Amino acid sequence: MSFVEGRYCEVVGTDQRSVSFANTLGEHVIEQCASYLRAGSHSFPQRLFVALRPEDRVAFEGDYQIQIGARGQVSLNLRWGADLALETVCRAFAEAYIVRYVNFNYGPDASDKIRYWAVSGLASQCYLSLRPALQGQYIREAREDGVLKIEALLGLDLATAHQSDLSPRDGYWVLYALRKRGLSRTDTGDLLDRAIAGRDVTVTMEALIQPVDVDQQPITLEAWWQSQMANYLTEEPEHYDSMDASQVWLEELAQFDTYRASGGELKNLKELWVHRDDEALRAVIAARREIIAIRIERVNPAYFNAAQSLGALYETTLQSERKFEFIHAFTGYLSDWEDTKRLHEKTHALLDAPK
Repeated sequence: MSFVEGRYCEVVGTDQRSVSFANTLGEHVIEQCASYLRAGSHSFPQRLFVALRPEDRVAFEGDYQIQIGARGQVSLNLRWGADLALETVCRAFAEAYIVRYVNFNYGPDASDKIRYWAVSGLASQCYLSLRPALQGQYIREAREDGVLKIEALLGLDLATAHQSDLSPRDGYWVLYALRKRGLSRTDTGDLLDRAIAGRDVTVTMEALIQPVDVDQQPITLEAWWQSQMANYLTEEPEHYDSMDASQVWLEELAQFDTYRASGGELKNLKELWVHRDDEALRAVIAARREIIAIRIERVNPAYFNAAQSLGALYETTLQSERKFEFIHAFTGYLSDWEDTKRLHEKTHALLDAPK
């Protein structure tokens, strides 16, 4: 038997490479989930216990089983074998961690109320951050099978979804639609936190998707959902830049060497606020904001939040008169950039690792 005690998981299995792989993948999934779920604490007294069980040591139906111990400890049992899909493992880790998070923060029975769409959305996003080209499969599946009405999707609990024939990918489209709408990670995370706590987010979501222009007519949540999905599912699957290409692109957009070489005094991004009235600098910032807006749909999904945050930082620099708003945008960008760099490094390790 092999055993690894990682940052978030204790993993046991019959093969050391598999145990190491599962621990690294678990860290990737958990950190992705934790980056959205910020309302509660992640300081659990025990790590997630993960058992990679060969076929002859499995005593449950399906690909995985989640168990809750008397003191709240959560165990994840995986039917470990060559045919176990990476997507399923991502889903299992996401669900197990969310169960632990919910019970720790909202009470021992809170996991019975978890809304399906939030787990499905986070799990699918974790998977597609590793295999972004496979979003085409999601699109084709949704074209063939259709999607639920939004209120039905938002109201479905996780246990009911498990007992039905519902695709485990359906919740992804809620997160995708919110991302396309331009919701911040904070607003999206708030919706996810409420949903996994078993709360109805219908009213809140409807308020968040209203047109920004006051001259436009209000829209119902269902009308917005049907319109958005009709657009998404007629699109061809998106072609993304590689993670390395997206990293280089964003690094170039965040540095001002050329501006400094021409006489500009800007030392770093934090000094944007001090020099925000310089017309030459404003022209550079405005151009970069436009470049981000044009190309953001091609950026690798792993870098999407960082690109969006950099665009928001430039927008705030150009338009805000309040320094605290600039500081908020600046720290948001730094946080997303650091999260993305860690994700990038772990993704390379995961893709290169033998299973």
